[in-house]
Amino acid sequence: MAYLLGVDLGTSSVKTVLMDHHGKLAAICQQEYTFDIPREGWAEQDPVVWWQAAVATIRGALAQAAVSPDDIDGVGFSGQMHGLVPLDRQGQPVRKAIIWCDARSVDEVEDIRRLLGNERLGEITCNQIAAGFQTASLLWMKKHEPALYEKTETVLLPKDYLRYRLTSCLSTDVTDAAGTLALNVRQAAWSDELIRTLGLRRSLYPKIYLPQDFAGEVTAAASAETGLKAGTKVFHGGADQVMQAIGNGIIAPGQVSVTIGTGAQVFAPIASAIYDKQLRAHTFNNFQQDSWYFMGATLCGGLSLRWLRDTVLGGMPYRVMDTQVEAVPRGSDGLIYLPYLSGERTPHMDPLARGMFFGLTLKHSRAHLMRAVMEGVVFSLRDCLELYEQLGQSCRRVIASGGGARSAPWLQMQADIFGKEVYTSKMLEQAGVGAAICAGVGAGVYESWQQACDTVIRWNDTPAVPDLKGTARYAEYRELFRALYQSNRELMHRCTALSRQEK
Repeated sequence: MAYLLGVDLGTSSVKTVLMDHHGKLAAICQQEYTFDIPREGWAEQDPVVWWQAAVATIRGALAQAAVSPDDIDGVGFSGQMHGLVPLDRQGQPVRKAIIWCDARSVDEVEDIRRLLGNERLGEITCNQIAAGFQTASLLWMKKHEPALYEKTETVLLPKDYLRYRLTSCLSTDVTDAAGTLALNVRQAAWSDELIRTLGLRRSLYPKIYLPQDFAGEVTAAASAETGLKAGTKVFHGGADQVMQAIGNGIIAPGQVSVTIGTGAQVFAPIASAIYDKQLRAHTFNNFQQDSWYFMGATLCGGLSLRWLRDTVLGGMPYRVMDTQVEAVPRGSDGLIYLPYLSGERTPHMDPLARGMFFGLTLKHSRAHLMRAVMEGVVFSLRDCLELYEQLGQSCRRVIASGGGARSAPWLQMQADIFGKEVYTSKMLEQAGVGAAICAGVGAGVYESWQQACDTVIRWNDTPAVPDLKGTARYAEYRELFRALYQSNRELMHRCTALSRQEK
């Protein structure tokens, strides 16, 4: 029996999946970690911790399935997007990685807008720059850590670091490169104009490949650490949202993926590089040449619920939370939550936005807080979905994944708030499965992406169906949700400024 290995580097863990060519999972192994918050609004992770987790989970998956390393046909990757991993000449990290939810580069974002202008920025990147994107983080590093910037020889994205440790190959793929905001999205090439205008070094940026392209072979040193056979083929892989979508079978326009993980995203393949001229959402390169996707993102999706669990609920298990939430009516008895704990992306692109509970009364319980958080995250995703449709795109099928698909009440909230049937996949760990499929396409196990998805992906037959009364009720609460940001935007910014003065 031959197998494919998919390694998914997330914000809170590395998960490694081992599956056969028919999509049957032989093993899933996970190792968790956290991210560091050295100052308010900062978020960092040590790339060495990622590698240690990858080593542990690869070994764990091989042991769990009792599979011989000789039987692995290929390794693929999925990874959290946008992060900055700066390496020196010896390939060692010069500092901890600045990851996607980091908001320190607010001033650098304004510098980029001033130097390029929103119109030209949109023409090149099809996107708005935001704190946490690699380009802004790199400019922050150049300004505040000049010695480390000068020491840097290559900048990678998070999953690229794992692939480098496995193969000694310094490179990236187009789906992740698009999320740096240094890529010309239409040309699928680094923008020399943008890099030059911002005063960055072009030599820092590695060569770009497609996700299914061969990257190299497992080295003898990596073999000794991971247990993989030296010479095993390794493929580039891609951004987590792309691999997640592939693992859900979403490879054609009209299909929409809604994922609630640490963050939360609406992902949809599109036929051309259309983009929102107001730059409220993202248009990135997809996994094939001359293909793109729309993405709307909220920064604190599942992270909002984890924050509530850890700081207020004493670590209550999620399954217990689901049970308690079921007893609370739609709308949480007038309690509304804004999930802007680390600023927000779509549709506000506002790193200074702040979270909020609105409407608290003496009758509200902990269960109300839980439901309000879940609803607030889905309200934000509805903003993303509406923006996608405003761009003239059709949404024929919604597929949910992540924590929002595993929680029955959260899944029903999505159906009710979107006003659409929401389907789920039978596949576990879709991003890891997508990474394994990527390796299979690259290794020639599958003739095409479509054949791979037809072979591997299985769906649950029954979707979550919207309750019409619930959809109407939620529409009223959504109006309040939207008004709360607009009414409080200036106050949020003043509050953020005051809190930073106290540091």
